[in-house]
Amino acid sequence: MAEVAEVAEVAEVGIVFGQGIPRVIDPRVPIFNDIVEDIKYKAQLLARETKLSSSVLSTVSQGFAIGFILAVVMMLGPFFVFQGGI
Repeated sequence: MAEVAEVAEVAEVGIVFGQGIPRVIDPRVPIFNDIVEDIKYKAQLLARETKLSSSVLSTVSQGFAIGFILAVVMMLGPFFVFQGGI
């Protein structure tokens, strides 16, 4: 009998069904757009930095070899220029 009383109370209040999702407030779309743009910007910065670091790391051995050869030439070069050879 209690169930019938609850159904009667709901009918008296006048709850309307089938109206979709109730909207209490309008969504603040510009705030979400600003957050999305900020996330995109940070993701682009991260991708750019990752590409740069991977390209630098891929040429480390080549740069080390060239630097070592240049250092040896700069150390031994003056002996050849000023004394005619070793």
